[in-house]
Amino acid sequence: MDSRVVGFVVALACAALGVGAASADVLAPETTIAEPAPYVSLIQEVRLGAYAHNLIHDEDAPVDLSVETLSSPVVFANVANPWVSWFFNPRINLGAMVNTGGKTSYAFTGLTWRIPVYGPVFFEGEFGGAVNNAVRQPTPDRVDMGCGLTFRESGGFGVQLSQNVDFLLSVEHISHATFCTHINPGITDFGFRIGYKF
Repeated sequence: MDSRVVGFVVALACAALGVGAASADVLAPETTIAEPAPYVSLIQEVRLGAYAHNLIHDEDAPVDLSVETLSSPVVFANVANPWVSWFFNPRINLGAMVNTGGKTSYAFTGLTWRIPVYGPVFFEGEFGGAVNNAVRQPTPDRVDMGCGLTFRESGGFGVQLSQNVDFLLSVEHISHATFCTHINPGITDFGFRIGYKF
């Protein structure tokens, strides 16, 4: 067979294969591999703090010591806008507020939201539940919380001092919003926490 004919046949075959491959690429559906869910570390940060105990309803035991752990962010949705993304990436908190005078103390858990403000400054809010050791009857220098289980809210401003260290001034409150009884004085603390991220 003439070498020119052979060359033409080979060129034609290659062209046909190329068109077929291109058509297959166009017609084939895209294949995507789902990324695994982000790993959540339950103890990413530890915070220690001191608070003025319940200035509104005095128990004559003015100092609370606080310990709190925070998880890494729990990602519910990937949102690029930093002014909105904080809502979908809360952290799990677990901690205790211990009164140094043996008066009302409580343990708590819930979710923490961190909102960037400007540079290293941020606002932080927390919402969840708490269990307390308050008295259940009128007692001098004690607060009858009306219920052992309460809501807990906390809010404050902080500064990220370094990649690992945060400083936070906050106020937190526990009460049951009259879900248990009409007795609902609540406890409100003011103070600071210093956190260290691992």
